[in-house]
Amino acid sequence: MSVATAGLLLLSTASAFVVSASPGTMTITKSTTLTEDHVGNIVIATDGVTLDCAGHTVSGPGTAGESGGIVVPWSNGVTIRRCVVSGFDVNGIYAIGGSKLRLEKNTVVGNHDAGIWLEALSGATVFGNDILDNGGNGVVLFGATGVRVENNVAKGNTRVGFLLVNTTRSTLASNTASGNGEGYTLGSSSDNLVVSNTASANTLSPAIGAGTGFWIQEGSDGNVLRGNTASSNANTGFILDDSDGNRFIGNTARDNQGDGFAATNLDSAVFTGNKSLANQSGGFLFQASTGVRIEGNVAKDNGPDGGNAFLFVASSDLRVEDNVAKGSPWACFGIYDGTFGATLVGNTASGCSAGFDLGSGATGNTLRGNTANRNTHDGVGGNGFSLGDASANVLAGNTANGNNNGFLLVFGADANELTRNTADRNDSYGFVAVDGASDNTFSHNSAHGNDRSHTDCVDALDAGIDNAWVHNHFGTTDGI
Repeated sequence: MSVATAGLLLLSTASAFVVSASPGTMTITKSTTLTEDHVGNIVIATDGVTLDCAGHTVSGPGTAGESGGIVVPWSNGVTIRRCVVSGFDVNGIYAIGGSKLRLEKNTVVGNHDAGIWLEALSGATVFGNDILDNGGNGVVLFGATGVRVENNVAKGNTRVGFLLVNTTRSTLASNTASGNGEGYTLGSSSDNLVVSNTASANTLSPAIGAGTGFWIQEGSDGNVLRGNTASSNANTGFILDDSDGNRFIGNTARDNQGDGFAATNLDSAVFTGNKSLANQSGGFLFQASTGVRIEGNVAKDNGPDGGNAFLFVASSDLRVEDNVAKGSPWACFGIYDGTFGATLVGNTASGCSAGFDLGSGATGNTLRGNTANRNTHDGVGGNGFSLGDASANVLAGNTANGNNNGFLLVFGADANELTRNTADRNDSYGFVAVDGASDNTFSHNSAHGNDRSHTDCVDALDAGIDNAWVHNHFGTTDGI
C-alpha cells in the first residue's frame, strides 16, 4: 500500500517505511529508510525509531529556525545511520534531551556550524562517523552524561574536532582528530575517559588560535587520559589547565610545535608512563602547581631551539620519580622560580646542557638517588647538577659521571646540603663551589678521576665562602 502525505511517498514495509523524498521538512514518526536524496531538514520526534539514509544525502541550507539538518528533540532510543548531512546553515545533526540516541556511520560535511551537536542528553553512542570540513566544531557534547564517542574521524573543522562542555562520565575512544583548529577540548567537564585517541596536524585557527592536540580546561576534574597520541600539532600536544585530580597515563606527544605536555595551576594530578619526543619547545612543563605525581615518563630530544626536558616553575610538593630525560639543549630537569618542597628520586638525565639545574629561588627541594651522566649538547659540555640562587636544598646519593662538572654551585647557592653523592671522570671538577656560593655543607661525598684536562686532576674545588667539607672521599682538592 502507498500513501502520499505532505510531499512524501511512504511505502509501508514490515520493518520500516521506505521514503522517496521531495524537498521540504520531513517529520519522521516511524522507522524510515530513504531511497533517494532529500533537500531540507528532517525532524525525528518519536521514541524508538530508526532513520536509515542508506547512503543518501540530506542537504541544506534548510528551514530557518531549525537547529540542525537532522533534528532529534527530546526523543529516546533513536538511531540515525548511513546519512550524508551537508550544506546546512546550522549544525549537521542536532539532538537535545532524551537518552540512548545512536549515531552510526554517518558523514557530516560542510555545514555552517558544528557537525554533530548533542545537548542535555544521556546514554548516547556516536560510532563510526566522519565529521568533515564544518564551519564550527566537529562533535560537541554539551551538558551530556554517559555518552560514548568511538571510532569517529573529525577532520578539517574550523574549531575543535571533539568538544565536551559541562559533560560528565562520558568516553572518547579511538577517535581521530586532524586538521582542525584544535583536536580535543574538555571545558568544565569531569570524570570522563579519553582513551586511545589521535590528534595530528591540528592548526592554528583564526577562530580560536589554538592548534593544540588535547586541552583540559579550567574546572575539568577527575578525567583520565590514557594511551592517546598528539603529533605534529601547531601548538602543545597536551595541556592541563586549572583542573584537579586528572590522570595522564601512557600518552605520547611527538613533533608538536609547542611543548609535549604543559600543566598550569594544578592542585593535584598524576602523570605516569607518558612520552614526550622531539617537540619544538620542551618536553614537560609544570607551572604554579602543587601535589602532582610525575612518574616513569620519558622526555627525549625536545626543544631543539632551546627548551627543557622537564621544567618546574613556581610549583611545590611535587613527586618526580623514575623519569628519563635526554637530549635537550637546556636542562634535563629545570627547577626554577621559587619551586619548593619538590622530591626528585631515581631520575636519569643525559645529553642536556645540565642534568639537574636549580635556580631562581628554588628552595627546600630534595634530590635523592638521581643519575646525571654524560651531559653534553651539540658538543658543549654540560654539568651534572648545578645550583645558583638556590638555597636549603638537599642532594643525597646522586651520581654525576662524564659531564663537564659533576656538582657545580655558583653565586646565590646558599645553605644547601650535599651528602653521599658520587662524581667521577668529569672533564672539570667533581664538586666545585665558586665565588658567591656560601654556607653549603658537603659530607661523605666521593669524587675521583675528574679534571681530566689538567695534570693535577682536581676532584673538588672551593672558591666560595664558609662552606663545610666533612668526611668526603676525594682524590685531589683545592681550597678545601
